[in-house]
Amino acid sequence: MSKIFKDYLADFDKKFKDLDFIDKAFHEKELGVVSFASKAKTKDTSGNFSEEYIRTRFIYAVVNSGFFPKEILCIEFNIPKGNNGKALKPDIVAFKNTDWLKVYEEAKANKNFKKLRQNYLVIFETKKNNKSLESAIENQLRPALAENESKERVFGVYFDDKPDVLVFKKIGNSPIRRFDESIELSGSGIINLNYDKRDSLLDFPTYQDFENNNKSISDVTKLTTNALDAIDESAFEDFLAELKRIADKEKPKHSESDLIVEFLTLKVFDEKRSKRDKSNLKFYIEPTEKKSDGLAEKSFRERIDKLYKDARREYVNVLSTPYFSYDSQFRPSNSNEERFLIALVESLQKRAILKAKNESFNQIIFNNFGNDKQKADNGQFFTPIPVVKSIIQMLNPVKGEELCDPCCGICDFPAMAFRHAHRKDEEYPPNASHYYGFDIENNNLKLAELNLVLNGDGGAVLKNMNSISQKLLENGSILKVGEFTTNNFKTETWQHKDDTEKELKKFKIIATNPPFGKGRDLKTGKEGKWDAAKETVELYETYKVKPTPNSKGQITLPKSMDMGVIFLENAYKLLEEGGRMGIILSNSIASISEWENVRKWLIERMRIVALFDLPANTFGETGVATTVIVAYKPKNDEKYLLDNDYEIFIKEVESIGYEVKTVKRTITFRPQFVINEDTFEHTSKLDEDFSSMQYEFQEFLKRQELEIKNAFNIHKI
Repeated sequence: MSKIFKDYLADFDKKFKDLDFIDKAFHEKELGVVSFASKAKTKDTSGNFSEEYIRTRFIYAVVNSGFFPKEILCIEFNIPKGNNGKALKPDIVAFKNTDWLKVYEEAKANKNFKKLRQNYLVIFETKKNNKSLESAIENQLRPALAENESKERVFGVYFDDKPDVLVFKKIGNSPIRRFDESIELSGSGIINLNYDKRDSLLDFPTYQDFENNNKSISDVTKLTTNALDAIDESAFEDFLAELKRIADKEKPKHSESDLIVEFLTLKVFDEKRSKRDKSNLKFYIEPTEKKSDGLAEKSFRERIDKLYKDARREYVNVLSTPYFSYDSQFRPSNSNEERFLIALVESLQKRAILKAKNESFNQIIFNNFGNDKQKADNGQFFTPIPVVKSIIQMLNPVKGEELCDPCCGICDFPAMAFRHAHRKDEEYPPNASHYYGFDIENNNLKLAELNLVLNGDGGAVLKNMNSISQKLLENGSILKVGEFTTNNFKTETWQHKDDTEKELKKFKIIATNPPFGKGRDLKTGKEGKWDAAKETVELYETYKVKPTPNSKGQITLPKSMDMGVIFLENAYKLLEEGGRMGIILSNSIASISEWENVRKWLIERMRIVALFDLPANTFGETGVATTVIVAYKPKNDEKYLLDNDYEIFIKEVESIGYEVKTVKRTITFRPQFVINEDTFEHTSKLDEDFSSMQYEFQEFLKRQELEIKNAFNIHKI
């Protein structure tokens, strides 16, 4: 039987058990490896093997097993940090070729280390035990990997006296990742490298394996989804900053936001198809396909045109009427937009969007490229993902349950619900047709479809409609504006008075963050204006419930209504019996006397399960204080759930785990970490209350009636 890597480690222990010292001369004589190491003892004062011994033993195994050629290795190589900074001294460096020492001498002579820094392939870091593992990776291995200036990947290996190792990879300015990305833990869009799970020495990559891994992304015509690294937040910020520069220069005809959504949909479709069919990617451009004027050769145009046609069959909302196209002679609809497309392709062709941990890419796109006036006018300050995920976790949707967001924006609630329901799926997720999103802005639905594509599937039901004056019917059609009125429907039930074919579609779950606040009131006669027909507004009971009699007992109907209240009633009436909802409203609706009658109206109809307040900085731009209501709509025979006093889960969230920051002209969500009170350093733990709140909420549910437990699928958590 042939030896395995661990056998060579044992050979070293047997051969050199009586060794007292290790130095440069030992490395070069016994291993044949260039070394700059100083003389060091093989054991510490406690009689345990020293760090130098463990390092040398590992190199002995690497060389004698044939995993790495000794000519490309160096022990204690000084990595120049920049051109003037303090040098780094990793334990071992493996270079890409054997002339590295010559390159090193030339670099020292001319004091330009760029060529040398492009020559690193693998950097090794060792400790004598795992007590300082995280510190070694964060403070030694990570900075050394950051010195690589090649467009290819550089790899890192951490080892100590424990069985097995940790293997990493890095490309460009992206964070380091595990060599096997499946080892990483996901959550809150943060890359968790999961140091507790090691890579087996049985699978330890050889020098050739590392080289081949780089070659897998060197030929763009042979790229596959599996070969690509996930795009990360840092790379995405650079990507958007570059697109902004390109947009400033090229001035595309259509908005950058619309074009980015369209082009990214092509990219995601291409990745999905490559993964499903085990085929090569088509979303690339070869250097020879780019003309001197920045436009593309015919071969690129034919490939992208075919990609448009293939993707259009799956992603109708985005691609049915594309902003950019080629004609029958493969001429671009707009030359500047083709240059914009080429810039995007060049930036992303070696990165995988589908592997990304960050769940906020769509919000970053909207916040950076959306029309500021449109966002302000329509109250489109979308719910940050940590908040969305927290509400979805409380509602706990399972497979088969229909969920709707009647003012969906970019569809974060349905997207996160889909991810939650299919979080344990190992195979390709099924169609998302149980998820519904309605929005008055048609452009939002393009970004919404991309959002759903990024999070698993683009098959949700998306409708361009005004959810206040229009409703989706059970038969799939939409009521026209002017049909949903007191002339046709009953106020209390919203049942059609005459036509049984016009039954409104109802849902098991509604999760939404509607527009609310004084600046976005629904006008109901104020200054003579009505934002919806009076006969439509009168279908909302809260319109007549809100006012209180004056001193003479007279009631004056309100001249405007907070749209949050209108959507609250909309959610209640579109829920199935036995359904549940999560809705974000202004804190004033949940607390001040002006809305007392509306609160009374709600608790007479729904079982309030949870209330939690969010801090004023949650939404970045608005600064508004908000309350989340989680509630259950009892079935006809469960009205007793409303009769007696009952417990409500109440929480005030103080820490949300992120802040909205602008970096490189790019608005993004930056994580906030807990600070160690002893060292005053940031830990790797997010500073957020959502995780503990979820645990407390589950404990709360266990104390509730069986009907509540069943409704929230407490047995399926």
